[in-house]
Amino acid sequence: MNIPKISVVIPVYNTEAYVGEAIESAREQTLRDIEIIVIDDGSTDRSPFIIRELANTDPRIRIYTQTNQGVSAARNKGLEYIKGEFIYFLDSDDLLEKNALEQCYRQCIEQNLDFVFFDAQTINTGNYHAQNYIHKAEQGVKKGIEWFDHQLDTHTFRTPVWLNLIRTAFLRQYRLSFYPGIIHEDELFCFQLYLYAARVGYIPQIFSRRRLREGSIMTRNFSNENIAGYLTVMKEIKRLQQTQPIPVRKIIDKYFRTTLNAIVWRAHLLPSAQKRKLFITCIREKYFRYVRFRNFLVMFLKTG
Repeated sequence: MNIPKISVVIPVYNTEAYVGEAIESAREQTLRDIEIIVIDDGSTDRSPFIIRELANTDPRIRIYTQTNQGVSAARNKGLEYIKGEFIYFLDSDDLLEKNALEQCYRQCIEQNLDFVFFDAQTINTGNYHAQNYIHKAEQGVKKGIEWFDHQLDTHTFRTPVWLNLIRTAFLRQYRLSFYPGIIHEDELFCFQLYLYAARVGYIPQIFSRRRLREGSIMTRNFSNENIAGYLTVMKEIKRLQQTQPIPVRKIIDKYFRTTLNAIVWRAHLLPSAQKRKLFITCIREKYFRYVRFRNFLVMFLKTG
């Protein structure tokens, strides 16, 4: 049986305006030996019709349907069906450059990488602050935890899973999957990539075009849902930290300081009851030592 070089997993939920372009950007890759796994996460718009039409024209596309369970469950569903040597997760409103998968695959093979990461550019379809995903790092092969440490020092740790091409055997060796039912699920998943990977490379090119649009998770205001997602991620990372040697624990402490200070500062946008809840959680989970006192002041005193 022929094993595809890459499995492209695309979770879809009500993105009828964009899903066709996303799938086409996968179909048009210069690397032809791929499979495209589309997970329809209970869409209620024309998305199912669009993906069926495309599947009828390309045997590399396979469609699986489930009731709406969220992007984590949809990606995990895709993991059940992949056959490729490597896996790439493409969101249904994003685009890939035509040579992206070929170049990433070539580098992974030549350097025997567990995964490779690259850069992305934001396509802004509304009045949103556009953030590009540029790592500004030198090329080379390092352990994942070394890259993680470097990115924390340079403020370039990027958590979206769609910035990575990942070796399937590595993913299965560590039984990695997406934590269901939360937002910021990429944060935990990508942390584990860097924690466990022995060989990681970087391609300083923009291969992904990330679309910011009305109604997407990326454009919602900071809310209690964000806090709940982040705190779940922090709790899981804290659990993993206890299994690591002291040098790695210190690097993870650096991550906690960076992330928790950002969370507490942004929490000034939340209602008072949620601020108090976050404050109590920081005490209970012993996060207090990571957060600057002035950020707690900002959280409670700053409004809007």
